[in-house]
Amino acid sequence: MDKTPNILIADDYHQMRLAVQHVLNGMELHNLHAASQGLEAKHILESVPIQLVIADWNMPGMTGYELLCWCRNDGHYRDVPFILLTAESGREFLGKAIEAGVSDYLVKPFTAATLRARIVKLLGKSVEPAQTVLPKATLKPLPMPMPLPAETPVLGLDAPSEERLSRASVLVVDDVATNIEVIAGILKSEYAIKVAISGRKALEIANGPNPPDLILLDVMMPEMDGNEVCRQLKANPATRDIPVIFLTARDQADDVVDGLDLGAVDYVVKPAQPAILKARIRTHLRLSQARRDLTRQNQVLSDNARLRDDIERITHHDLKNPISAIAHTAELLLLDSDWPNAQRERLELLEGAARHALDMVTLSLTLYKIEQGQFQAETTRLALGKLLDTVVQEIKVQFAWKPVDIVLDRPLEQNAVAEAALCRSIFANLLKNAVEAAADDSVVRIVLTRVGGECLVEVMNQGAVPTSIRPRFFDKYVTHGKSGGTGLGTYSAKLLTEAQGGHIDLICDDTQDSTQVFVYLPAAD
Repeated sequence: MDKTPNILIADDYHQMRLAVQHVLNGMELHNLHAASQGLEAKHILESVPIQLVIADWNMPGMTGYELLCWCRNDGHYRDVPFILLTAESGREFLGKAIEAGVSDYLVKPFTAATLRARIVKLLGKSVEPAQTVLPKATLKPLPMPMPLPAETPVLGLDAPSEERLSRASVLVVDDVATNIEVIAGILKSEYAIKVAISGRKALEIANGPNPPDLILLDVMMPEMDGNEVCRQLKANPATRDIPVIFLTARDQADDVVDGLDLGAVDYVVKPAQPAILKARIRTHLRLSQARRDLTRQNQVLSDNARLRDDIERITHHDLKNPISAIAHTAELLLLDSDWPNAQRERLELLEGAARHALDMVTLSLTLYKIEQGQFQAETTRLALGKLLDTVVQEIKVQFAWKPVDIVLDRPLEQNAVAEAALCRSIFANLLKNAVEAAADDSVVRIVLTRVGGECLVEVMNQGAVPTSIRPRFFDKYVTHGKSGGTGLGTYSAKLLTEAQGGHIDLICDDTQDSTQVFVYLPAAD
């Protein structure tokens, strides 16, 4: 009788579960229980006395962290060793796990030797070290974001608008000292005041390390008048965006027109009413600040667009090709019939992980191209019934732990003009969502029929979509009540359906507490 401890492995990524099982089998630990969902893991814990839990942090339905919290609040599992696996390495994640009572914490990817050492420490079972490295397929390498220029901070990190206005500086330019004293007296309670008694000094200050946010400029000055100062300010890229208000005794219409033609934002005739002058200054400071914010925002958007282009390039060239090479190499090695069983299992694990990663890369690239308007589906005559049979079987295996019956109703085969890989993703996402949302002991039904010139696939489940998200059900990132949900499943289903010339609809019946999703695809005949 095997007296080794019962160990639970919970991870929604099939290849990672197999990898951990290989490590444990190598340690002569064979009483293993696997779960692909947090709730499935909880059901196992309630029915089998588990002595060690190894769980991924991010799982649908119930996360590994939530499973840890449940264990620490349960009398049977309060002190049972619990190892959390995660791709998150931030200090806040580690602190949260420690506070919840985690026994150990491993950041993916990690080596088999590291996992073995942690298990030995927790269970006291010694093993020989091995050099196998767990697959890195769960790691998602992305390019480092391009740094923004120092003068272009991301919006949202700035101080509030009114606070920034209160720190603004105003340069008062006038060759008469008493005029400067009067204007400074009016404004000094609200702004930092800089002064210049000549045009050349004004240009020197404006081109200095701390340029003013606004310039009040007199027109009539010796050596260099205000018009020439304004002309030089607007000709210099470093100073052309500083708003200039002419404050002068010259009040002829031609003077005003000339000043505005030079690029001034306003023209105030002396003597100025203090309240009116303050209002105009504040208005133009707000407008200048809004323009600067918009410029920064545009810079951020431009950088993000370039980053997306880099991601597309890296996805297509730097990831897809080497992953394909790994999968192909593993496939070639598997053709050799002389491999011992253990090595053959590892090669199958490697090939499966590579194929899965390649599928994810291909789908992400497809969605990116659809969003950019650069995708053209390669449609053929597709037997939808056979494809749905395969998807249903896969989902049944994935959700074997949940008491939900999945029924496929297809009285007649229907052929669509569609692309198999895209349809497989559409129906896998929709059926997975339906099963997750369905109540225990209910039925999820898929019906395949023909409506005019279209094939119709209807996915029905108990549990109505919340009214708050129904209008946005197919929008990007919309999710509700799913810990770790991305909100991309229904969004991708909509995009992939429309890319094949079809359309998708949602109907919820509150009286029956049910949800129906209808996928229409062009019929082949």
